[in-house]
Amino acid sequence: MTSKTEQSQLKGWHVLIWLTGFFGLMFAVNGVFLYQAITSFPGEDTPKSYLQGLEYNRILNERAAQAELGWTAQVGVLNEELVLRLVDRDGNPVSYRPVELELSRLATTAADTTLTLDAVAPGEYRTDVSGLISGRWNADIKVFDFSGDRVEFEMTKQITSP
Repeated sequence: MTSKTEQSQLKGWHVLIWLTGFFGLMFAVNGVFLYQAITSFPGEDTPKSYLQGLEYNRILNERAAQAELGWTAQVGVLNEELVLRLVDRDGNPVSYRPVELELSRLATTAADTTLTLDAVAPGEYRTDVSGLISGRWNADIKVFDFSGDRVEFEMTKQITSP
């Protein structure tokens, strides 16, 4: 017959089972987290970010040229249309320029889309956004010169689609 102290003694194989169980659980949980992190992150969100960094001085010069124009813009969603109103520094409408709109979600690039805005009145441009998923979007707007070759005005605004 064994005594009570012999039955409750901690043996080496007890420690081995506890350590194996503990570290096995840690590896399993870390594996799940690692899998979720790899499969849910789309990767680089800005295409060619390294090359953009090399051309940063050019970007600063373009922003300075845009600031000299003194143009201001208002953007919003009205009756399932995205409306852009563009005026110069004197309040005169900036009319009939090619305007491009890139819509992107904040967390993923899966629903990104590029649209062209149509000039409907002096200084007013519109496009249909009725097919957009409701929620918050980044709207990157580019207004080109009359030839459509060079971006004269660029802005980013967050909009909410109903």
